[in-house]
Amino acid sequence: MKAYQKLFASYYDIFMRGFEKRLYKRRKELLSDLEGNVLGVGEGTGVNFQFYPEHTRVFSVEPSKPMLKKAKEKAKGKGHITFYNYGINDQALDKKLEPKSMDAIVCTLVLCTISDPSLALENFKKWLKPNGKLIILEHIHASKPINKALQNLVNPVWKVFGDGCNLNRNTDELIKAAGFEAMQEAYFKQTLRFHAGIFKLQTN
Repeated sequence: MKAYQKLFASYYDIFMRGFEKRLYKRRKELLSDLEGNVLGVGEGTGVNFQFYPEHTRVFSVEPSKPMLKKAKEKAKGKGHITFYNYGINDQALDKKLEPKSMDAIVCTLVLCTISDPSLALENFKKWLKPNGKLIILEHIHASKPINKALQNLVNPVWKVFGDGCNLNRNTDELIKAAGFEAMQEAYFKQTLRFHAGIFKLQTN
């Protein structure tokens, strides 16, 4: 498994290059105006670092050591970034992050890989300030029945080769069921169906 994670990290940026070009504008719109303390969830090789404003204080969480190594290389000269080699649901992370300490939590192409996304969302609610923002850019389950069925069929194999990535999660529904409401959101297609937006905790 460790050998595969190293291989996966080595080729991730190359494999994703064309895809990321199409997502560049979305990432920039979502991340370039952030302020204060920012928790980056499953930051991978550090794709988001180029978009975070220099005055933000970023807490970058990534469970894969090979991915984290690449992220640290991209972080050079990018402002204040603290790295944690944990999964977002690891209890050890609770000792590092104070409740209600984050101005924003960023999830880009990561909620598909977390084994318990509902628990992750509960943790986000705990760490966010009352006026904090949850930033989302995630691929989600297809809307057309035939595409849904195909994703369900190939997901077991895809999950293995995609380092835990699930094609068939209704992440948009999970976010709203957890008590977040959209300040702005959009659905779009880039090969896969995507959900992007800025969310806040419901106040009622």
